[in-house]
Amino acid sequence: MLWHCARGCRAEGSKRYPMAQDAERYARAFDREDQADMGRRALLGLLPLRLLRAWRLRRRKEAGGEPRAAAPPP
Repeated sequence: MLWHCARGCRAEGSKRYPMAQDAERYARAFDREDQADMGRRALLGLLPLRLLRAWRLRRRKEAGGEPRAAAPPP
C-alpha cells in the first residue's frame, strides 16, 4: 500500500501487507474523515477536566465560598 497526505503536508510512505484485503481494510480506515465523530471523542477527552471542575466548584460551595468568576478583560 502506498499513501500520501491529501491535505498537502507532504507526508507519504508505503507498507506491505500479507493480503490485499488487509491493505484495502487499512486504506478505508485511513481515508475516513475524522470530523464525523469529533463530538463523541471530545466529550470523552474532556471528561476528566469537567469532573475536576465540578468537584472543585462543589468543594467551594460546601466551604461557603463563592465560585470564582472569570477575570474581566484588560
